Amino acid sequence: MRGHWRKIAALAVTAALLLPICGCASVFDEEYLSVSDYEYARPTPGDDGAIPVTSYTTLRLAISNLVTAHADSGTLDFRNYSGESISDDLAAACNSVSRETALGSYSVDYISYDITTVVAYSEAEVYIYYKRSQEEIDSIINVSTSRDLYDCIEAAVESMSPGLVVLVSATDVGEDEAADYVIEAYMDYPLSCVVRPSASVNVYSGLGMQRIYEISINYPGNEADLEQMHGQLNESAARLAARVTSEGDAYMALQAASLLIEQCVSDSGGGHTAWDALVSGRADSEGMALAYKALCDTIGIECTVVEGRLDRTEHYWNIVTLEGDSYHVDTSRASELGFANTFLKSDAEMWGGYWWDIAEYPECVGPLSYSSLMSEPEE
Repeated sequence: MRGHWRKIAALAVTAALLLPICGCASVFDEEYLSVSDYEYARPTPGDDGAIPVTSYTTLRLAISNLVTAHADSGTLDFRNYSGESISDDLAAACNSVSRETALGSYSVDYISYDITTVVAYSEAEVYIYYKRSQEEIDSIINVSTSRDLYDCIEAAVESMSPGLVVLVSATDVGEDEAADYVIEAYMDYPLSCVVRPSASVNVYSGLGMQRIYEISINYPGNEADLEQMHGQLNESAARLAARVTSEGDAYMALQAASLLIEQCVSDSGGGHTAWDALVSGRADSEGMALAYKALCDTIGIECTVVEGRLDRTEHYWNIVTLEGDSYHVDTSRASELGFANTFLKSDAEMWGGYWWDIAEYPECVGPLSYSSLMSEPEE
């Protein structure tokens, strides 16, 4: 997620400030938008099963509770109602719950009602028609922030799940950004998801900060082939990582890079995945960057895949973090240019030919270099 965390932190603070108004974050809690005094007590049915409503706020809350419970209908008691027009308020509340809340937008098709007069007061029977089943509602994952949304997507990609539905209590993440989370998770876990997935996202929202994300994830190939590729990739990565015998993180990172370029031919026309690099033996910069991260993950070196440009052409490489300092590593160019020009490089050394979003990745200003490693014996 990298550069998203600053925005997420701000949203988390906003969410914390809103907690006294919105209550606990749950799929069973609704969004509320009101400029009047909020009535915290939820209306409960009387002896006859009718739900008493005394104001527009409790009216809207009663209908919202019916939706949360996935009830098909409910009776509302207006004997102590303070509003001027029951009919107008009921129409507005039904529309608000079904169109201006995340759960309503996601699950409700439409709401109708009948108003009847019982002696000196009115009752209304509300009928709710759903476009989602109770099982679909129960499967919604309930989280608090955008970071939690990313974590859910990450877990789905790791297991190559076909999709998920997530309710987030406080977020402003859009459809495109949520779809990007799928690719980020793939880049973060190349040993889990062996092919680059694609995603389609539908967002259901209301007047508040609550959102429901319906995420479909597609993986090229059939399940049996992907399972076989997954086994081959992990076996190859483990076998290559077992050959890393150096002492010290910097020397281990260097040996892993050396073994990778022995294993894989860097080819701009090669495959794009870690499987292409470690199993097939021919990959482009994306495939090699993913393979190097897979190796680093296996031997315990912190590593990130960088998506950027080289001479205005899309290009991928890595950033490794050693003893708290970060450095650039471009294994796809090591065979051509040598490790002196591609291993443990600083930001300043990369600027000019390379471009990347510096806000998305760690700053690389560490003291190590390839020449410094070669000038002293390995510990």
